[in-house]
Amino acid sequence: MTSRACSETKLRVVPVLAALILAAPTAAALAQTNQSAKSRGPIVNTPDQTIKGSAMAVEGDLLTVNGTAVRLMGIDAPDPGQKCKNRYGHELDCFKIATAVLANMVKGEEVTCTVTEQDRTGEKKGECRVRGVDLGAAMVARGWAFQYASLSPAYQKSEAYAQSKRLGLWAGQVEKPWQWRSRQIRQTAK
Repeated sequence: MTSRACSETKLRVVPVLAALILAAPTAAALAQTNQSAKSRGPIVNTPDQTIKGSAMAVEGDLLTVNGTAVRLMGIDAPDPGQKCKNRYGHELDCFKIATAVLANMVKGEEVTCTVTEQDRTGEKKGECRVRGVDLGAAMVARGWAFQYASLSPAYQKSEAYAQSKRLGLWAGQVEKPWQWRSRQIRQTAK
């Protein structure tokens, strides 16, 4: 092989090697993302499916829009049966209150939900808005839902605001919903 042929071969190989080196971190990140998705169960992406219409609050983080259930992404509100205490120590049904707060926000309004994923049970998850206001952010800012930081850091400022003003659930004592569910499972298992 002549020195010119050798140089031309190097010129063709260098860009290929550079592309492989640059692609390696991306491939590793994709593999890690796929692995963590497998541990949660299969998620079916529904690229930006939009659902519009009248809505009803089923829970503090779950709506039905024209009969289609959509869970508000990135937040977690109290579950059925979950109690909390107000600032005076009186017990409240925080599930019913959180659901009523969300119901008031959607009452008589057109709701637009952008569904971004569907989990293995078929539940749709996404961001829902009324008059341009993100309902998840509004629930967290009012203190009737918590940001689900492991899923999305999007509502961190809203939660900090509610906590600093002692709004909603922050006014008294409440167990975060995911902790309450874990405790219920442990107690049932005994």
